[in-house]
Amino acid sequence: MDMYIKRTNSELIEILYQQSLLTFESQISLREEIKKRDIKVDLSPLETSISSKLTQIKNLEYLKDFGFKAEKNSDGITVTRTNRALFTDFTAIVLGVIVFLIGIYGCINLAFTFINGDELDVFTLAYKFAVSSLVFIGFSFFSGLKRVFDYTGFELTTINGLITLKKRFDVKLEEIKASAADVFVETDDETLFLKLGDQTIFASNADNLVQTLTLKELAKKLKGA
Repeated sequence: MDMYIKRTNSELIEILYQQSLLTFESQISLREEIKKRDIKVDLSPLETSISSKLTQIKNLEYLKDFGFKAEKNSDGITVTRTNRALFTDFTAIVLGVIVFLIGIYGCINLAFTFINGDELDVFTLAYKFAVSSLVFIGFSFFSGLKRVFDYTGFELTTINGLITLKKRFDVKLEEIKASAADVFVETDDETLFLKLGDQTIFASNADNLVQTLTLKELAKKLKGA
């Protein structure tokens, strides 16, 4: 949080004028550094921006960054996968298949080039290698397939202190019921986990302050606090 400690006062003021472009963590760090130096400048736009983000975090609006949404009711909350996230996952799968097949074609074409002993210039050879490498890029798109398996049918609800988690474990959709006391947040290296007993509900980057606060706020709401 001391990212601005080496900046001059005038530099801090210049950054303040562009505060809307900063990350949430940077905004907080900038505010603290300006206050610590007692620089006489209007902080109201920065304060408004920070307050707005804190309100969004409290309302769980940043769950959409995970691909989920939370709906409140009189008895508790329900968390489900967003349609946009499902569409993104299926799009990634389709693109992955297309790119993977192009890569396979490139690998076969490259293999026949060497088998037949074709003479190629450097540019053509580099092009064929590039097409072949699409196999690996195609694999990276298949991460959407895992998310589809993990979160199709996903639902997390809390009603009067009873929590129900519907999630796929090893493809099969299972339902777990537990008390609010079984919800907790755990950090492992750079990853933050929201857990229900032994099961992981969500995982996020522990270095991302918005995601961290969002998961902690969700845990608090699940506990009914």
